[in-house]
Amino acid sequence: MSRRVTDGGSGVDPTDSTAVRDHLERFAGSDAVTETEDGTLRADFGSRTHVAVAADGTINTGMPLHSFDGTPDRLVFDHDGGELRVELDDGTVYVFRRP
Repeated sequence: MSRRVTDGGSGVDPTDSTAVRDHLERFAGSDAVTETEDGTLRADFGSRTHVAVAADGTINTGMPLHSFDGTPDRLVFDHDGGELRVELDDGTVYVFRRP
């Protein structure tokens, strides 16, 4: 299920595989998104840059100099701004910028 947020991004439940796939394909391009046998959706942006979201909502990102590995409460895709925010209810926010 997706919901609009005030900054123009779309909030997505990380366990909603259909919504995550739709947003990852829009964010990275449909050719960049693959699904593994265990249902993990992975968007590859180059040899060392990726976003992977498992069916249980766990996310793993990799970028030169930083990464995130954990289970967020929501993903917020700002397609216009080229950002994916990984948000936890405790206030933690990790920002992945589209290369």
